[in-house]
Amino acid sequence: MHSAILKKVIIILLAVVITGCSALPVDLSFLNTPTAGPTNSPEPTVTLITSREPTNTPDLFALNTEAPTNTFDPGAPVVTSTRQPTSTATVRPTITLEPVNPSLFTPSPNIFLSVQRSTDQLVWGSTCDGARSIQFIVQAMAVRRMRYVLLFYRLQDKYSGRNTDWGGGAIMKDNDQGTYFYTLELDQLDDYRTFEDAWLQYQFVASTAGLTVLGRSVVDRTSVSMTHCKVFNP
Repeated sequence: MHSAILKKVIIILLAVVITGCSALPVDLSFLNTPTAGPTNSPEPTVTLITSREPTNTPDLFALNTEAPTNTFDPGAPVVTSTRQPTSTATVRPTITLEPVNPSLFTPSPNIFLSVQRSTDQLVWGSTCDGARSIQFIVQAMAVRRMRYVLLFYRLQDKYSGRNTDWGGGAIMKDNDQGTYFYTLELDQLDDYRTFEDAWLQYQFVASTAGLTVLGRSVVDRTSVSMTHCKVFNP
């Protein structure tokens, strides 16, 4: 009898429990899988990154080509440029030249219009610098039958009456336009090594093809010197 009553009590309790559970407003939505709805996602923002200025990376293997700078040392002695003394030739009185032989002049028109020369000083010897040759350029007017312009020259010692004979008679080259030119070398002067200080005297002569003289220039007697080096460097 007790077991029958116990069964009835259990049945009644189960019924109450079931009835109570159905009446309770139980929210079981958390058991459902949520459906994602459209959401307003923020737009991605662009962040500007300021680029850094390029830097020069030193090349450890580059050669330094910059010129060295001179740093003045106030304690160092100052080097000053000292002018070297120059040798000055001793001035000696020269001789008085004798009158020119009249045979050196031929009455004629003024054939030679101008004369130019490359130097006024020839030197010889090994202890000085200077010209060892001289070039003459002559401008002559056109004369009937004139074929050649000849150069004659000699040496005249400045301190005695000693001189060489007139030599040369060198035929000057021409450009067919009235200009004649010739370069006289030192070794063309006879016995020049026997003169310490002399004048180179010269004259131009115009002639026909048969060497008939048509006219002569005035003899230049003192414009050009020929001097040994020891006169400048005693």
